[in-house]
Amino acid sequence: MVNGYAGRYLDVNLTDNSVKTFPVDMNLAQKMIGGLTYGLYLLWKKTKPGMNPLSQENLLIFSTGPISGLVGTSRGTVVFKSPLTDLIGHSESGGHWSSELKFAGYDGIVLSGKAEKPVYLNVKDDHVEIRDAKNLWGKPTSQTEQDIKEELNDPFAQVVSIGPAGEHLCGEACIIHAGFHAFARTGGGCVMGSKNLKAIAIRGTKGFPTVADPEKCSGLLSSTATYAKSDTMRNSLWGMTTFGTQSSQVGSADIGRGIFKNFEEGDNAKVTQIGSPRQMRRNRVLDSSCFLCPTACLHQGVVRSGQFAGTYGQADWDSSANLTQQCMMLDPDGLLYLNALCDDYGIDAEGVGGVMAWTMECYEKGIFTKKDLDGLDLTWGNLNAEAKLLWKIIHREGIGNLLADGFKHFLPRVGKGSEKFAMQCKGVGFGGYQPWLFRERYAVNNIGGHHNFDSQSSYVSDSLLYCIFAGRLMPEGFKSGVDYYYALFNAVTGWNFSAEDFEKFGLMGLTLGRAYNIREGYGGVMPPSNADIYPEKAHHALTYGKGKDKEYTRETFLADRAQYYSSLGFDEKGVPTKETLKKHGLDFTIQDLEKTGAWS
Repeated sequence: MVNGYAGRYLDVNLTDNSVKTFPVDMNLAQKMIGGLTYGLYLLWKKTKPGMNPLSQENLLIFSTGPISGLVGTSRGTVVFKSPLTDLIGHSESGGHWSSELKFAGYDGIVLSGKAEKPVYLNVKDDHVEIRDAKNLWGKPTSQTEQDIKEELNDPFAQVVSIGPAGEHLCGEACIIHAGFHAFARTGGGCVMGSKNLKAIAIRGTKGFPTVADPEKCSGLLSSTATYAKSDTMRNSLWGMTTFGTQSSQVGSADIGRGIFKNFEEGDNAKVTQIGSPRQMRRNRVLDSSCFLCPTACLHQGVVRSGQFAGTYGQADWDSSANLTQQCMMLDPDGLLYLNALCDDYGIDAEGVGGVMAWTMECYEKGIFTKKDLDGLDLTWGNLNAEAKLLWKIIHREGIGNLLADGFKHFLPRVGKGSEKFAMQCKGVGFGGYQPWLFRERYAVNNIGGHHNFDSQSSYVSDSLLYCIFAGRLMPEGFKSGVDYYYALFNAVTGWNFSAEDFEKFGLMGLTLGRAYNIREGYGGVMPPSNADIYPEKAHHALTYGKGKDKEYTRETFLADRAQYYSSLGFDEKGVPTKETLKKHGLDFTIQDLEKTGAWS
């Protein structure tokens, strides 16, 4: 082990059942840190351009960061080529899984190949085995996790798994941990399903790796714990710990940034039906947290009566907004039911919510008939029809077989102008924020219309792998949570990097992600500027309430995008210049990009 790093990755080939390890390149780690950026580098180096995302050659790269496993740093990432976009895919999740991986003595796992039959990977420290999962295939994620723990006779094993959506290769399929934590966006569950890999179980008993400055590290962590108990922090976190991120439903609508009726409206008079404190307390059971995090932003609830009685779930802001506001479904019990269905069957609630809202608008406009939708009356707010459509997508039944492929693949087949109101970019549906608020961000994001914006700070956080919510717990003496995590990283590793150093690291990761996309032909749409665009509806003025008449014009968007390109050293087509690549130490990408004609 090297300070903060376990020092090795597991390398598992599911085709020949081989299990090896390879060392972390510490020279690269000092530039790429870990997590997302190091995973990106491995994807670049270990795969060939143009591979099919569902081929054996694609990789699933689970990674931790050098401070994963400490207070507020329980997140992990998975990197792969996305079946939704044919570009880079990655997603982050909290919980306990990534910390357990670090405690087992690994910084990450690289999975390649395809098993002949369903399997799951069991890792307990140095003991690694590939086990039969035929009895697990077809089961929801919650049942899968329970059955694996019983089979291993280990209730403390941490499990990530796919549900039927991943098994049926749905483009929006995700990877679920502990019932509610999701590696959600861009189709990682679909890639996992294509490898016949049902789950990964981790048990680690080695503890956190060595740290360079134990006294300083301990002092930082202790001061954070003390601050978390203070009256100031309790007041600041009260809303988060009491209501979770779901409380944003009303707040966002109040300033016109809600996403009602497929982004047509930014506000709605009935939003309090799903987002008021009274409604959230009605179903509340408990507030929980990720590993070693006192924020406790995870708001879990149960439906106590009615059609969906007994449903237990956890509704987060972006996922719940896309399933509810987008589709005009304002039933709080239905909100919990749809979220639980997505989690248990392993599909990205945020992404599939956007698909369902688009389908409703197609029905409203006559592009889809009731017959096309297998008899579903998919009017706005029809909860039962929405639930049935979700089931059809998960199982690829009827119209669901078309919609399961994702925007990029089904829009050309549907046509009839439906692409003009498909609120997505590069095949990934928008998050829970209006384009007038997010401006160019959805469009220029390397992974498509994700709400986590591609910036240097996002690549730093996703490489160090800390939580921005937990960043509120910074102790006195720090200007921001980011500064606190930089100090913690330096205390752990002993490298003493400055804020300016971290900015360079973040810009390198962001630029490497864009270079990878260009190497892959930018999803078949070159140059990048032809793909970094919004659908027509994104430039329309909103039609209701406090957001009425808010508009993000195409002219403003193009100016914002040009400024974004220029600020990062990209040319007017969105391609990093050779000078920019060299400045960030990415010389190794230039030859491959020249082959694509990127600068011609």
